[in-house]
Amino acid sequence: MFDKILIANRGEIACRVVRTCKKMGVKTVAVFSAADANSMHVDLADEAYYIGPPPAKESYLKGEEILKIAKQTGAKVSHTTVYQMLIESQAVHPGYGFLSENAGFSQLCAENGIVFIGPPASAIRSMGSKRSSTCLPSPPSPTLADSRSFSL
Repeated sequence: MFDKILIANRGEIACRVVRTCKKMGVKTVAVFSAADANSMHVDLADEAYYIGPPPAKESYLKGEEILKIAKQTGAKVSHTTVYQMLIESQAVHPGYGFLSENAGFSQLCAENGIVFIGPPASAIRSMGSKRSSTCLPSPPSPTLADSRSFSL
């Protein structure tokens, strides 16, 4: 379980993550653009940090800036002792969209000792490649032929 999570998103998605974290006793860090300074996710979070102007590419998509804030707020995992790991924040939750499907951001988190709550960079890359994703195994899907064995 994590002690503190940075939520790299905004709006209802961020609010849901904050509420869930609070129920679990996990502290939260919100990030916000100038347009979102008075948003509910900023008010609900335990801490909140400005990340840039309204365009997403200048704020919510700036992975390195978000990672910098994660480190400043204690998001870097300390590998020295288990006790230190428990008292520091350890993860970034990307929400949906923005950085959630960014393999580079997932990799950057891993390289900096921060847990990316989502798929590893390799999985994001595979799913982003039509050729790779078609080679991934998938569970068998029911077909119309299968339905003939059911009686009503």
